[in-house]
Amino acid sequence: MDRGESIEKLAGLLSADEYGDVIAETLVEILAEERKRNIFVAKLQEVRNETKAIDQEITFTPMERSVLDFVLAKKQPLKAGEVSDAMGAEYPSLRHRTHASSVLNSLVSKGVLGKIKVGRGYCFTTPEEAVMECLKKRDEEPDRCSPVRIADETGMPLAVVLEVIGRLLGSE
Repeated sequence: MDRGESIEKLAGLLSADEYGDVIAETLVEILAEERKRNIFVAKLQEVRNETKAIDQEITFTPMERSVLDFVLAKKQPLKAGEVSDAMGAEYPSLRHRTHASSVLNSLVSKGVLGKIKVGRGYCFTTPEEAVMECLKKRDEEPDRCSPVRIADETGMPLAVVLEVIGRLLGSE
């Protein structure tokens, strides 16, 4: 697709979108100033990479699969130390809390677990519970919240947070 076609397609998408005017005004404001434009282009690359990840199949190591199954079966938030204590016999490397934490964080970055801050540490739980807990702590409702901040606080990909919020709102 050449440049003219891309611009034409973007104009069509913006005019068909209910928020097209707002998006277009925001783009004009950002693109008009070089410093803002450079930040926007860098962030756009991040978004592009994140949206590519949506379509990729999630794969797990056998250890990740076991840890995921264990956490989900417990049906309550767990600390890395609890996972380490319970699974260290099956997977000796998990006897080290730091390794258990690393595996749990890998599962969070893949979007199959979420994490919630509890005191000075974190508990790992389902994405739904992590989002709901974050909403509660932030005193926000699913229809009026900041998905980007929730993604940052829960460690989950933005796409997963948006899916959970969509389910909470009954739109999926």
